Amino acid sequence: MKKLLAGVLLACLGSAAFAYGFLLPWSPVKPGYDLATFSRARLFYAKSGPLLEDYREVDAMMAEAESFHRLRFQRPVTIIACKTWGDCDRAMPWMSVRGLGGVTLATGDVIYITPKLAERNFHTREFLRHELSHALLSQNTTILRTYQLNDSPWFFEGLAVSFGRQRDYLTREQFLDLANRVELAGYLDPGQRALPWNARFAYPAQRYFVEYLKDKYGDDRFAAYLRRVIVAPPRFPAIFADAFGRPFASAIADYQRVVRSGAWPPVD
Repeated sequence: MKKLLAGVLLACLGSAAFAYGFLLPWSPVKPGYDLATFSRARLFYAKSGPLLEDYREVDAMMAEAESFHRLRFQRPVTIIACKTWGDCDRAMPWMSVRGLGGVTLATGDVIYITPKLAERNFHTREFLRHELSHALLSQNTTILRTYQLNDSPWFFEGLAVSFGRQRDYLTREQFLDLANRVELAGYLDPGQRALPWNARFAYPAQRYFVEYLKDKYGDDRFAAYLRRVIVAPPRFPAIFADAFGRPFASAIADYQRVVRSGAWPPVD
């Protein structure tokens, strides 16, 4: 009898994990969600709400992501637009998601979009593009290397914010004002992390650095760096110096000078 009860309990817990917990993306049942199917993506969204137009563009976004990163998606992506914060919390119990607009699992094939976007009136398209950048890189490397890429947010996040064309953080003027009062190395060099950390400043600082490198050295050299660094993220300083012909710290110093001169980023 005890074994039977234990089996029933495990079955119940397993079912809950699939339908309401961290196994939700792979569950055949997703209570409270409708499904929209695209060529290379499946989207689950709240039954109580409409399908936002931004999500209908996911196939085009994925094709653009491939062109932008010069990589290919290896498998379809499942997107879950969490209908409540509780759903997000249960789906990702290992992390605090309340301050995030989106999360991509290190497998590269599951994206969560959080209620923060609706609460803050942020642009769904921008955040979905951001997460598709993460998904594409993760699908072209390993889970371990994806976690290692997170240790270099100037690259991993800067690339995603650039592809997302995100403007929900700071205006150009707000960014330049802060950039004249803080050391940019604190937001780019993993060994000099700024304290306290200003995430709204960090994202555009990282984006503009990525775009500065592309503008200065060309898309081809940046793409070559990308392909090499996703294979060996911990070696990024040596790969960076080889790819761009100068040490990482020197490139940051040059970037800070052009930012403080007002020459970068370009006026939209």
